Amino acid sequence: MSLFHSAEIFTEVDDESVRQLSDVHSPTLPGINLQEGFRLRAGQTAFLQKLALAFQSGNMSHLGVFVPGYGKTITALASFAIARHLGIAQKLVVFVPRGNLRDQYADARELASVFRKLGAPALSFCVADSERTFLKNLHTDIIITTYQYASGKGGNDALKRFCLGAACMFVFDEVHHLSEDGSWAGSIMKFPFTCSVALSGTPMRSDNKSLFGVPTETRTGADGRQTQFYTPLHETLLRDAHAEGSILKRVAVHVIDYTVKLRNTDTGEIVELSLDKLSKEAAGSAEVDAFLARKKLRFHEVYLDALLRPAFERFFEKRRTLEQNVLEQYTTAKRQHQMLVIAMSNKHAEAMLDYVQAHFPEVRSGRIGQDVPEEERRALLADYRDGRLDVMVQVDMIGEGTDIKPISVIVKADLVRAFSKTMQQIFRGMRYYDHFSEEANVCDIYASNDADLVQVLDWISSEEQIGVTLRKPRMGDEQRSRTNAPAHNELWQLTSVEHQSIETHGLTLFEGYLRPTPIVKRSSKKTPTQNILPFRGNHPLQGIVPQGLPSAGLENNDAHLNIAEREKMLRQECSALAARLSRVLESSNAADTRTMISKIHTAAIRRFTKAQEQMSVPELLKKREWLEQCIAARRIV
Repeated sequence: MSLFHSAEIFTEVDDESVRQLSDVHSPTLPGINLQEGFRLRAGQTAFLQKLALAFQSGNMSHLGVFVPGYGKTITALASFAIARHLGIAQKLVVFVPRGNLRDQYADARELASVFRKLGAPALSFCVADSERTFLKNLHTDIIITTYQYASGKGGNDALKRFCLGAACMFVFDEVHHLSEDGSWAGSIMKFPFTCSVALSGTPMRSDNKSLFGVPTETRTGADGRQTQFYTPLHETLLRDAHAEGSILKRVAVHVIDYTVKLRNTDTGEIVELSLDKLSKEAAGSAEVDAFLARKKLRFHEVYLDALLRPAFERFFEKRRTLEQNVLEQYTTAKRQHQMLVIAMSNKHAEAMLDYVQAHFPEVRSGRIGQDVPEEERRALLADYRDGRLDVMVQVDMIGEGTDIKPISVIVKADLVRAFSKTMQQIFRGMRYYDHFSEEANVCDIYASNDADLVQVLDWISSEEQIGVTLRKPRMGDEQRSRTNAPAHNELWQLTSVEHQSIETHGLTLFEGYLRPTPIVKRSSKKTPTQNILPFRGNHPLQGIVPQGLPSAGLENNDAHLNIAEREKMLRQECSALAARLSRVLESSNAADTRTMISKIHTAAIRRFTKAQEQMSVPELLKKREWLEQCIAARRIV
């Protein structure tokens, strides 16, 4: 049972983890005993080795930089396994942006699977993004929550209570969201924690603000000016991911140029400029943006046609090739290629969708933006995730944390030029998809030359080429790099030019309330408990055998407790026992079943002071025990 309604995205993340059968066998790491043939990636292993040494030397705050798709979730959980084994932390809080919660931590069973493959001791965990969920799970080992919830009053108070209960480790996922002087960081600073790991693929902000929990160093340049740099414990670059293979798609970048004809209404003089030259003539990108916006150039049919048509031609070519390969190999591809179009505004997205639907009616297309009602937006995004939509036009609605691997054509038509934001956008189509062949794992990116993105796109291409070269000689393989589309014959006809510069994230579990069932040992190694850091209060999991807890109703005897699923199972048991008790009481009284159920419900509320839906696992266990006592006594006790 997933903590969310849908879990297919995280299942693909787990497919990746299963695929991590690196040629480099992972060395011994404290607290980690890899199971089921699982292997950590080279970058993960390097980071965890350095982390263990740093923790042992007393250095407790670290940054790991990993390209999207490299496995930050696995790295986060493995980091906690090390910290727990070393006695540095006994509980874990993972902070993520709300938009990332679904895709990265959506399926509790998959999280348990990751822990099992790491060989970590049995732990309980839950996703808590509301006060109702959080407050009844204060005794859970691992809480996955959002920066937004932690910053609210209710969430802030609940997290403070949680952190005071035991020594806590914090993981700041997508830490580039967490500026040091922001409200989120101000709230998190109030929580006590013993160590932290910050993770990001792009640990920088367009506003150049420092990040919370990220080690930095100050360097003095030749001109005497001081600049602050982040200092990662380990950094896995684009080239590293390409060198390992089967992590990122290769990239083909297509930069579209235009010819703009300007006529001076006073003198009649005609001037022709390419957008590339227009950008160079302007004082800056902002002036180009203002000019093109004033002339509505990005809404013009010629602009849309020159940018979108070659992208769709490539899109159709990729789909035909995939269908042909599937037919020849007598195999079935899970999904077809999909396209993502990034617009600069809701009106721009609307114009682009109108163009797509008018010129390419055979594709299933849709649009999402803040102007689309939330219910409709969710339905459209679900259709796109599941492959029922071929093309999505959107404005900053599908960003980091949304991983739809069949996306392999991106049209970037917005005004975003910041390196970190651009990288996050482009990474939506760069995740390697196992169900495509190696040849089909290519992401085609289309952008216009007025977008001032050439340096970033060229850098992405060069990193890929270096990485692939490190993996194996290209042997004459086609070099994929920036290309210019053929010039369009039609010219812009503008009526005037103004005279000014041209304007851019069990028996043991809860104090003996679970019935005894066989203990399943996952590892022969014992986890030390004598050197756990001291903490206030009595921890409810003291005395647990760390090598394996009862399965608590989970499939495959999974020792890692899914709190949400356990709650559901116990609620069902309590409801069945209440129905059975009503029949026992009915046999000795004249009242009907409905009356008896009402009496039982009233007695339970009086005894436990809350409804069954609001009870935590320990409370549900106590209620179950009480109902069994009532049945044995044939009365409400």
